[in-house]
Amino acid sequence: MLNQLKDMAAKQVGKVLASDAAMQMLSNQQLKTAVVTAINLRAEARDAVEKRVRDVASALELVTHEDVAKLRRSIRDLEDHLAELQDQLAQAQADLAGAKPDVEPVAPAPEVAAPAPAKRGRKPKAA
Repeated sequence: MLNQLKDMAAKQVGKVLASDAAMQMLSNQQLKTAVVTAINLRAEARDAVEKRVRDVASALELVTHEDVAKLRRSIRDLEDHLAELQDQLAQAQADLAGAKPDVEPVAPAPEVAAPAPAKRGRKPKAA
């Protein structure tokens, strides 16, 4: 049902845009300039609002989506680095075991779950 409505609306819009009056209006330089200006103003308004939200969040020491995304990237990078180090350790242990059979390899450190991020701007209550 919804697809039929979309198709019908698209056909009607196509008919309107194909008309001579619409083509003449769309070729008008003033209209093109107005549309571009409207699009730019919308983008500038969005950017200004986003900047203001970031400023307010920073002033109130709130965590933003951007902060969370950065932390997730950092955690992912650290996990990748840890995996590389564990592989290097395993390789070194294997090399060492092949060279000296009387030396026991050191077990890799257990994975530790990252603690939940602390809420910014709040101090822990004293007991």
